[in-house]
Amino acid sequence: MEGAKLRYRLITSFDIQVVVASALEMKIWRLLLQSIGVITLALSVRGCYDWVITARSEFQHPLLDSQAPFFRAAFWTLTAIDAAFIAAIIFAAIKLLQSRPNAALIYTCIVAALIVYAFAPGALWLLPNGIGTSIAAASGIGSMGTGPLMFYPFPFVYPVVSILLVNFARYRLRHSQQTS
Repeated sequence: MEGAKLRYRLITSFDIQVVVASALEMKIWRLLLQSIGVITLALSVRGCYDWVITARSEFQHPLLDSQAPFFRAAFWTLTAIDAAFIAAIIFAAIKLLQSRPNAALIYTCIVAALIVYAFAPGALWLLPNGIGTSIAAASGIGSMGTGPLMFYPFPFVYPVVSILLVNFARYRLRHSQQTS
């Protein structure tokens, strides 16, 4: 009977050490996800401010240029897409703050789509009949809301680094949960 108690104490002591180490590791990776969520949320709030200022300015003082006859349509289309991206990235940032299991996947998909979208209007600049020129003129200011996310601290650094860190943290969290 004494041997069974000793063996139970040894196993319990070892298990406690493993659980504590695993819990600490999980806390670190959750903290990383939440930190990226906070930074993304802060950049999104700044983007919302930029978006509102730009949209208000264009609404009050519309640009009229004969070389860009469809500027208003292009501007408001890009501005609407920008608003949708801001809303989606705020949603993803909140999921990261909550440390939801699917938060990393949601964040990765939205930011990857945002990176693709950053280059998409440029592909339309060569369209004929003033359409391309209008899109080119609007793309400089039509995506002001996502600017802080895309260009902080340098172009495309934060989106790429944050995607890598979020997915690494997700991998480590899964690994920690499987070993515990």
